[in-house]
Amino acid sequence: MTFRQFALFSVILLLVFSCRDDDEEENFGISIKPVDNYIVRERGGSVGFTVSIQSVENLSRYRITESINNQSTNTIKEESISGRVYSDWFDYTVPDTLGYGNHAIKIIFSTLDAGGKEMQRAKIIRVNVPDRTLTEYGGNTMYSSISAEYDAFNLLKGMPLYSSDSEAHVIDMTRSNPGDTLSKSWSSPNPEIKFVRFNNFDYGNATDQSVKTAYEAGVKKFTITNLKADDILLSKIGDRYVAVRLIYVMDEAGKLNDRYIFSIKR
Repeated sequence: MTFRQFALFSVILLLVFSCRDDDEEENFGISIKPVDNYIVRERGGSVGFTVSIQSVENLSRYRITESINNQSTNTIKEESISGRVYSDWFDYTVPDTLGYGNHAIKIIFSTLDAGGKEMQRAKIIRVNVPDRTLTEYGGNTMYSSISAEYDAFNLLKGMPLYSSDSEAHVIDMTRSNPGDTLSKSWSSPNPEIKFVRFNNFDYGNATDQSVKTAYEAGVKKFTITNLKADDILLSKIGDRYVAVRLIYVMDEAGKLNDRYIFSIKR
């Protein structure tokens, strides 16, 4: 074998083993189906993920996290695993509470091996929620807090509650007084919930976007006072916007069961 033949043979061997090493390295990591990194779904839709993991070292932990619009990260699945190969079939449901607009949901699949090394793969679910006309729910009643009746309300579920209930969004602020007079004031036990009084708001044609725009432009208060019939209150609860219209504010002298009758659009 001549020197030229030997050199050519050496180069061929080097290329063969280099390709083999590259192929072997490509087999390690996290493989996910669907293979697209960006997936489009509607609110309430679902994605079925097939996850295949191969590791050089023994695996110890598997985790799936969710982040909506780059806000806080929520762990939705976590478990101890072992071995160097692992598979998972995971169905993710897009939250049906997303409000109007474009949303990006980042789903991160990650593992830790016995040596503490982490592997990650991310999928992005894009959700477009079109503007929609809100549905009205009428005939809601909330009583004075000095009565024995429900003095609070969950505006998203349309559920009357007592002010001690952690699910209450709004409560009556009446305190004991000689004439049992209704305070005509609302507040929320949740410090993140505020109210905007917007009596010129087009309640009859309320949409997700119109409520959001009016709420963001208005003066937000923790407590709304001097409530009266036909007042319109706007509020944001999580990612949802709601509009409330007072129908009656019933305050009878010497009566404990004073109350508010109102409608909700959500």
